[in-house]
Amino acid sequence: MSTEPTAAPKAGETEELPPPTGTLFLLMIYIMIMAGMWLSIYFEFIGR
Repeated sequence: MSTEPTAAPKAGETEELPPPTGTLFLLMIYIMIMAGMWLSIYFEFIGR
C-alpha cells in the first residue's frame, strides 16, 4: 500500500525542470549591484 508520490523517472525518461527565472533575477540584481559599486569606486579614483 506504500506508493511514492514523487517516483524517480524510469530509464530513458527525462524530468522536465521549470526555467530558473527566480535565480536569474537574483543573479542580475547581484551583477547590477557589483557593477554599481565598481563604477562608483572607479570614478572616485578617476576624480583624484
